Amino acid sequence: MKYKLILSAAALSLLLPGIAYSQQEQEKEKPQQEEHQKAETETHQQTDRTQQDTKKQEEETRKQQQDANKQTQREQKDQANTERRQQTEERKTTEVQRSEVKQEHGRIPDDKFRASFGREHTFRVERRDDRRFQYGGYWFTYSEPWPVAWAYTDAVYVDFIDGQYYLIDVNHPGVRLLLVVG
Repeated sequence: MKYKLILSAAALSLLLPGIAYSQQEQEKEKPQQEEHQKAETETHQQTDRTQQDTKKQEEETRKQQQDANKQTQREQKDQANTERRQQTEERKTTEVQRSEVKQEHGRIPDDKFRASFGREHTFRVERRDDRRFQYGGYWFTYSEPWPVAWAYTDAVYVDFIDGQYYLIDVNHPGVRLLLVVG
């Protein structure tokens, strides 16, 4: 039994330094492993940051492209609106020119109308077969027949009512004869 105990003690003494050495080696390797893990973690974090930065740059580029597209669309709309306004202005100018021509041939300017026409300016119509007469520097045409109750010797006047010119007989004011200036 003594031998067993000695042998066991001897075996233990041989084994203990190996175990201790093995533990020392593991403890030496532990900081290296931790550094390696830290380096891997930092590498992964750096890769993640790079990927995030790339995604941010792509997002910013996409937003810039969208903004540029929106700006282009706004400019196109503005240009279309400008063209529409120009066309509208051209149409208005054309309409004004046409109305000026009509005024020359189909409308008496207000100042001239007040000076020569209206209730206070009576005259007599000279009978003609073509349903036309001249008064105040304008030619007038009537398309309806001459009213039966009116005589060509009656005093008449030209009045402007509801945008139309009418010949009105002083003796028969309820009857009007539509006129066209021209």
